[in-house]
Amino acid sequence: MNASRRRRRSGIATRASGAAVGVEELEQVFAAVARYFGLLAEPSRLKILHTICLAEQSVGAVVTATGLGQTNVSRQLAQLHQAGVVSRRKIGNSVCYQVADPVFVEICRTVCVQIAARIDARTPLRDELLGFAASHPAPAARSARGATRRSTPSRR
Repeated sequence: MNASRRRRRSGIATRASGAAVGVEELEQVFAAVARYFGLLAEPSRLKILHTICLAEQSVGAVVTATGLGQTNVSRQLAQLHQAGVVSRRKIGNSVCYQVADPVFVEICRTVCVQIAARIDARTPLRDELLGFAASHPAPAARSARGATRRSTPSRR
């Protein structure tokens, strides 16, 4: 096994030239990853993502589904949009949102399943989270049927 392949297997980042990348050079990447994962730190955002993960929803529909206030929903959706996790489009007087980053939803789903598995089996929350995960296919499974829609630039 060559040195570049060993570094990749050991988790050492490498440049295209094969030279190892130092931790200092990865500071910007680490900061961006922390901001990305920070989006999962707000329960309201998780509720909102749960609501729009399979279908585009208007802000009003998200408010109704989550039970959150309209101001809070709008603020959280704006943050998710700014981060590139959701896309939006205006329909008349309504603004509709949909997931633009299926990888983010898969990360969220994976974390929810792992946490649910740690919760006592008799707890309704565990059953609800596992049921949700089972009823919502992973992005890879949806990619074939959603490829045409995602490739349309006007919807982003």
